[in-house]
Amino acid sequence: MRPKILVCRKISDLAEEKLQKEFEATLNPKDEPIPESELIKLINDYDGMISTGFDKISENFFNNLNGKLKIIAQVGVGYDNISIKSAEEKKIKVTNTPNVLNEAVAETTILLILAASRRIGEAYNLVRTDNWKNQKPDLTKFMIGNSVTGKTLGIIGMGRIGRMAAKSARAFGMKIIYYNRNKLSDDLEDGAKYYSDINTMLPECDFLSIHTPATAETKHILNSSTISLLPKHAVVINTSRGSTIDDDALIDALENKKIYAAGLDVFNNEPNLDKRYLKLDNCFVLPHIGSATHETRLAMSMMAVDNIYCYFNKKPLISEVV
Repeated sequence: MRPKILVCRKISDLAEEKLQKEFEATLNPKDEPIPESELIKLINDYDGMISTGFDKISENFFNNLNGKLKIIAQVGVGYDNISIKSAEEKKIKVTNTPNVLNEAVAETTILLILAASRRIGEAYNLVRTDNWKNQKPDLTKFMIGNSVTGKTLGIIGMGRIGRMAAKSARAFGMKIIYYNRNKLSDDLEDGAKYYSDINTMLPECDFLSIHTPATAETKHILNSSTISLLPKHAVVINTSRGSTIDDDALIDALENKKIYAAGLDVFNNEPNLDKRYLKLDNCFVLPHIGSATHETRLAMSMMAVDNIYCYFNKKPLISEVV
């Protein structure tokens, strides 16, 4: 009998086809969210599951398992929606999909840098609301933003995505500085300057981009204390996880012009983000689309399916979390 696999959300067509060839797969073609209470009722009929960051897989989920489930293949790099400790205790494998989305997220980082610094949200809304014609064509004031070229980009977390964002930023002649748990080798640094203390780096940043996982150590790494160290012209960018930012602190800084702007693709409690962000002209927001390209989402879906295949065919997992 073929293993039964539950796919919690819609994944790429080619990945679904591949999965169905090897397994008895239950798909979610309408992409309707499955509440955790319903997921708990369903999952004990399945040997494996393909999840996304939108699925809540808590300690309560694991406490209700009957022992049949063997692997959870997450479509995404982050897995903070999954109780990893509980998975370890139940000896359930968890995999994710790293590396295949590096370029896409780095592209989104550059998009946010440009959009936030050049006030693209405000400019776009002027045209969309037909208010452009009501503006005074003052060359010294009308939609004047900040240049990116030649400025200093500080990166928190110089992993693969951070390094890719740095590589792209260098095309604008940006100087790269970074804070990381450890100093990188010279070839990986590629000329970037290392700071072992984040508080020392922040005053040097024209732009600050966060590229860390969601951990206890990175929770609210940007807070009222650290934000206060940034220059008033600084722009904050986040394409990592919403938990890295204290919303109250960042919103206060934006409202009171303690920093210039922010560009955010991720939020606490998304998609139910703090509505105060939406009232800020100096905050450019996106709905967590960092990896949203056809090529990247296909690669992510395929990696999740391949992890499922490897597990049930007793081959090494491609990207094992636990």
